[in-house]
Amino acid sequence: MLKRVYIDNYKSLVNVDIPLKEINLFLGENGSGKSTVFYALKSIRDFVCNGLAITQTFPPETRTRWQSSPFQTFELEVEGNDGIYRYELAVEHNVEREKARVSHERLFFDDKPLLRLETGEVHLYRDDFSAGPSYFVDWTLSVAGAIPPRYDNTKLTWFKDYISHFIIVQIIPVMMHEESPQEENLPSLYMENYTSWYRYISQDQGIAFQLMQELKQVLDGFNYFRFEPFGERHRLLKIYFQGDDTSPSIGYTFNELSDGQKMLITLYSLLYATRIEPISKYTLFIDEPENFLALPEIQPWLTELYDSCMDRQVQAILISHHPEFINYLLASPVGYWFERQSNRPTRVKPVTVQEQDGVPISEIIARGWLNV
Repeated sequence: MLKRVYIDNYKSLVNVDIPLKEINLFLGENGSGKSTVFYALKSIRDFVCNGLAITQTFPPETRTRWQSSPFQTFELEVEGNDGIYRYELAVEHNVEREKARVSHERLFFDDKPLLRLETGEVHLYRDDFSAGPSYFVDWTLSVAGAIPPRYDNTKLTWFKDYISHFIIVQIIPVMMHEESPQEENLPSLYMENYTSWYRYISQDQGIAFQLMQELKQVLDGFNYFRFEPFGERHRLLKIYFQGDDTSPSIGYTFNELSDGQKMLITLYSLLYATRIEPISKYTLFIDEPENFLALPEIQPWLTELYDSCMDRQVQAILISHHPEFINYLLASPVGYWFERQSNRPTRVKPVTVQEQDGVPISEIIARGWLNV
């Protein structure tokens, strides 16, 4: 489980330290920095797991505009594999030359080193923390991501696999493609590749069956999914609906569905996809999952997500302004309030609010009675 995120000198985030729980709700006005946390984590995932260079993941324009420091720093703490991981990354920018390099990249397990990259020289450590090889490397790439799995670096391999399971999405139904050229093991940021991603998760027939059974309960008339050939390698995803038990099912492409139907299918797919592995390593980051949904559609999904998080099947970080999310989740509490004035850094504080005289928590926030 992701236990802590630290970000400094990244857009509006300056010296921001956020402890996390099984399920978390980010609150605050538009432009306060909530989605910026997601972007930073996506960049770390892409840097470590997808082989992207530091200038691609952390270009100079991601530095905080009103600061002169050339350094961006990031830290992640992860609980898992019977210990606590701490990942540290510092990026040094040369703005004039529009270049960047890794100032340091470090990975610790229970405060013992697994990897140290400093001033271009990497020092590796085995699973028993004995010193391994040292050598000079490319300053623009992740050393953690470049090291292949070996019998003596299973702790490092576990961490990379965990980071690779960050699912970070801002779902925009109108951008979803109805056809798929190939399988993809992670959703894209806006879920354009839903069909390709579903091709991947549907290989687990048990998960696909559970998902379709659930959709029958929450999506009126839903019957089943089916892929149909579309060219040599492409597949077209058809969603079949049935009016009643005696009428035949009719197939629709994704483009023929409403935005609300696409959203509901996607949210339940995210929930059930995290159960592919016996011990889930997935962390869901979902920006405004309530978009396009009616109130009766939100509550069942939120309840099931909450239960999955409490059972440690998945961890979730949500951004939402919706009263249903606020009232349900802040009763725990699991909320963080983001606030920011123009050209000022974001401030993040835990939410401490309780229902007062029958006034819902969402209404207390709307009236400005929030204590942070």
